[in-house]
Amino acid sequence: MGLVDLLLQSGGGDLLGQIAKKANTDKSGAEDLLKNLGSAMFGQVKGRVQSGKHDSSGLESLINDSKYADMLDTPSRHYNDRKMQDNGNDLLGYITGSREGSREVASQVSKKTGFDLSIIKGLLPMLAPLIIGSLGKGMLGGGGSSLAPSNNSGGGLMGMLDFDNDGSVIDDVAGLAMKYIF
Repeated sequence: MGLVDLLLQSGGGDLLGQIAKKANTDKSGAEDLLKNLGSAMFGQVKGRVQSGKHDSSGLESLINDSKYADMLDTPSRHYNDRKMQDNGNDLLGYITGSREGSREVASQVSKKTGFDLSIIKGLLPMLAPLIIGSLGKGMLGGGGSSLAPSNNSGGGLMGMLDFDNDGSVIDDVAGLAMKYIF
């Protein structure tokens, strides 16, 4: 099961309902929006880890924290929790690297999906803990726990982020970037 699939199934589909409500759309629109947001955010993690320019130990600690993986089962308990919103904003820093990175993700997804930028910006802090949780669940299921780039992408986060299973994540990052630029 892919990382975006984990998001789509979060809370038995409850996450899709919440996104539909916040974005004032139907479930199909919410699914498209979540797929695009999830892919963009996972692409951000992938790019940061693959670049080797960033210390990923903090991200690895977050991914290994089971509270985020557990959120996927009952995300509704966290939607309106102000503390979780603040935590989500902090987590965006680990995912996108900066406020500018978060704004760029929101802008790209807005252009691609047609959803208003303010809606997408509002969803990012809500989704950030679930993105971290999806990575945690994926790593637990994948048997790896290392974020370090390696030549063998079969395990750990890098294996999960090698979307086409060709042993390289660089082409996958470039592919994700191209989807959002054009």
